[in-house]
Amino acid sequence: MSSSKQPVEFANVVLRNNDSVFVTGGITDDKGRFNMNNLRRGAYKLQISCLGYETRTLELKDFTKNIDLGRIEIDSTSIALNEVVVTGANVINKVDRKVVLPSASQLKSSTNGFDLLQRLNLNRIDIDLLRNAVSGAGGGEVQLRINGVKASVEEIKSIRPEDIVRIEHYEEPGARYQNAEAVIDYIVRRRNSGGYVSADLRNSFQFPFGDNNFNAKLNHNKSEFGVFYSGSYRGIDEMYRNNSEEFHMADGRVLNRIEEGSPDWWKMNWQYMHLNYSYQEPDKWFFNATVRNQINDVPRENHTSKLYWLHRSNEAMNMIEKSSSETHIPSVDLYFQSNLKNQQFLMFNLVGTYIDTDKKRYYSEMTGNETLTELLSDIDGNKYSVIGEGIYEKGFKSGSLSAGIKHTQSYTDNTYTGSTNAESTMKQAETYLYAEFKGKVKRFNYSLGIGGTRSWMSAQGNGYQDYTLRPTISLKYNLTDKSSIKYTANLYSSSPSLSDLENVEQIVDSMQIRRGNSQLKPYMVYAHSLNYEMSKGIFNGGVYVGHRYSDNPIMESTTLENGKFVRSMENQKSWQRLNTEVSISVKPFKDLLTMKFSGGMAHFDSRGLNYHHTYTNWYYNGTINATYKDWSLYGNIKKGRNNFYGETMSRNENFHSIGMNYRHKSLTLGMMTLNPFTKTWKGGDDNYSALAPSKERIYIGNLSRMMVFSVSYNFNFGRKFSSVEKRLNNEDKDSGVLDAGK
Repeated sequence: MSSSKQPVEFANVVLRNNDSVFVTGGITDDKGRFNMNNLRRGAYKLQISCLGYETRTLELKDFTKNIDLGRIEIDSTSIALNEVVVTGANVINKVDRKVVLPSASQLKSSTNGFDLLQRLNLNRIDIDLLRNAVSGAGGGEVQLRINGVKASVEEIKSIRPEDIVRIEHYEEPGARYQNAEAVIDYIVRRRNSGGYVSADLRNSFQFPFGDNNFNAKLNHNKSEFGVFYSGSYRGIDEMYRNNSEEFHMADGRVLNRIEEGSPDWWKMNWQYMHLNYSYQEPDKWFFNATVRNQINDVPRENHTSKLYWLHRSNEAMNMIEKSSSETHIPSVDLYFQSNLKNQQFLMFNLVGTYIDTDKKRYYSEMTGNETLTELLSDIDGNKYSVIGEGIYEKGFKSGSLSAGIKHTQSYTDNTYTGSTNAESTMKQAETYLYAEFKGKVKRFNYSLGIGGTRSWMSAQGNGYQDYTLRPTISLKYNLTDKSSIKYTANLYSSSPSLSDLENVEQIVDSMQIRRGNSQLKPYMVYAHSLNYEMSKGIFNGGVYVGHRYSDNPIMESTTLENGKFVRSMENQKSWQRLNTEVSISVKPFKDLLTMKFSGGMAHFDSRGLNYHHTYTNWYYNGTINATYKDWSLYGNIKKGRNNFYGETMSRNENFHSIGMNYRHKSLTLGMMTLNPFTKTWKGGDDNYSALAPSKERIYIGNLSRMMVFSVSYNFNFGRKFSSVEKRLNNEDKDSGVLDAGK
């Protein structure tokens, strides 16, 4: 608390050992309270800092038992803005991850965990506000976790900023995380009494666009009860598609087809709900049970266009494409953690999931009243899966050891009716074992891991069985107290997706067919990176160089059969990406103003059995965050990171936004404008097939110059925190359905 006996909210609290190595940290709550648990015996330094106050350091000598530090006073400084209670964000670089302690300005300007992630602007992480998605710069999976638990975006939205102790960012994940491109782990507090009710509402009044969350938790003695609901909707009536296609026929003719779209509807509704119960015996064991249900509904995705051949442009056809889809994903999640003696932990997780998918598509090409092409597709998909995982961890004076096993078993049954009829059943299993040791010798940090995977698939007489070793290594050297260099390398196997393995055909239009391939095999990926980081005064910066090589990757293939162009997936020769990126951030006025800029280059080399493409993309991303008292202002501008894989270059849209929040106690009001300086949002793909190249552009007028208003409110009662953290969880969202759309 302050010298005037007032609680200091959002003060940074950092615990280090006598060698100044970070041990743990957190943020004080609205009453200035904090706690730290599961500490080893020894001597520590406790540092408390907050802008507008003198930094205070306490010596904790011969720590052997629980200590109540009582009231700790920090004196106000004489700076001009001493009434502003905000703190600087600390980033602690560890051998395998970055530990990010969000600043008070970032916490105050955020209303949930997903909102905070946008404010942090982590390196090589892309946030898609339209689809509520998070992806890596390379287009790979970003695992979101809560206290080590694999979580969805909706669950991240259920986190209140004031409950976040820190965020751990794994830029090059180790053996435990298998094929993830990055891992973002939210470490949050757990209560053991009281609770809260909160609502976070964001809506636009220009057209149907909203993200609304409701959250409640109740703690009583050793039990916690929780319920969370998230509902998002989009209703876009200004979407249209332009397409330019070439078809190289067997007789040498080249046909050029043009699609000119008219504005039409795209509607989406996402609903997510979970019920949660947990029970803990402090410092002994912890049990958690969660029941989830997710509904992804796209009732309308329509394209109405004029379609014509370039050599007969006066003979235009009317093209109509109407698609809809609905997916239900109920699941049950059981978790148990046992805290053993001598810094040992055992963790077990069992998840059962059912995925029910229903997709419909109607496509027609007409001239006047004459129907030239008419296609119908109705897909009924059912997938059942069980995921079980167990992990053992042991801490040592010189490091830590982790070992685990994970097994996934699934069964898929899909029925295709309409213009083509097919039945498809598939069984798939994967077992993964790993062991990893992390340690430190003076300025040198290291992490060594070894993993092994058995992948198996059987589908209507076809299948594969594959065994792969996965070694990982991470080496980091602290050049000075404020600069470091890190090298990471890993080798792993990537399995084909269930949808690509489907031995079925779907007719796309009058010229094209999409076909599954049950002969696909897993392939090897070799990845390594070098990262340099430094800080000096108000500046922080870094340089990243990464290279990824895939041997016999699963990439697209186009063939000509009986006058139709068949698009499918095959194991091709190779694919590689070289990525360099530079980032710099500056805080000229402490946390009152933070500016960050990053920019880079990605070079792609894609080699198929009968094609070879190269592509280079330059991109950048800039953010600004300003805070004064209860007001916050933020802005973002980015040039999208395009991706090239197989024969397709996928365009990541350019984007910019400006927003403002006002917070008064538990109420936060805000407004944001998306793409205020452009008329139309634009995305699309370029395909470079020698037989059937194409350029597709999607335009959405609603997503420019759009205003979004937000209201967030938290009601707390009887707050008291505990330290038990659930450390792992699994989920299945791969429906295994082959889509028929363009």
